[in-house]
Amino acid sequence: MDKIEYKYGSKTIVAEVLYSNRKTLDLRVFPEGNVQITAPLNTPVDIILEKVKPKSKWVIQQQKAFELYRPFTSDKIYIPGETHRYLGRQYKLKITKKEKGYNTISLAKGLMHIETTKEDVEPIITKFYKSKADVVFSELLQTLLEEFPRFKEYEISLSHKFLKKRWGSCATNGNILLNTELIKASKICIEYVIIHELCHLIHPNHSKEFYDLLTELLPNWQKIKHKLERDLA
Repeated sequence: MDKIEYKYGSKTIVAEVLYSNRKTLDLRVFPEGNVQITAPLNTPVDIILEKVKPKSKWVIQQQKAFELYRPFTSDKIYIPGETHRYLGRQYKLKITKKEKGYNTISLAKGLMHIETTKEDVEPIITKFYKSKADVVFSELLQTLLEEFPRFKEYEISLSHKFLKKRWGSCATNGNILLNTELIKASKICIEYVIIHELCHLIHPNHSKEFYDLLTELLPNWQKIKHKLERDLA
């Protein structure tokens, strides 16, 4: 795999170059911000640059769009009194040690109460978030598919895992991946991310058409996006 690097104004664009049997050049920007060019075999670098440079503004716009969509969640140290979120509400962590029995976690009266024999409660909280995300994300997706039936024509699958650089992604085959961290956000924020990814089934890039569709489905999406970033900062 080769790399090319060139200036666009004050910006430096670095792109990975792959060669294949394709007849045309393909340019992609991924959620992590990396740029990938797939070119026909034996294409000279100067020809690649000639075709890619006119699209530099679009590349920068895509990188900025992905940058604004990344999570900013802070690290936790899992000690009593620390604040943890679930579905938009804040809970203070309370830990009760016991000699034997199963680990339990409950949410009530502003407390996330863990009863455990373990010293490290992080795995308990992580398991709790994963199990809740399994149910909540699936239920919200089904609700949104009923509300916006145009997406039912796609074969959609939903999964989640903890991600550091994005709230979600959507593959062209209909596989939607959400950040498990979203279970800490309010349901409207989770719905915003799901709708965002559903829109990518129709418009893969952050084009004007993509944002037009997002605005049509969720007119106040910008306000919700800011709430998501603020609450999980």
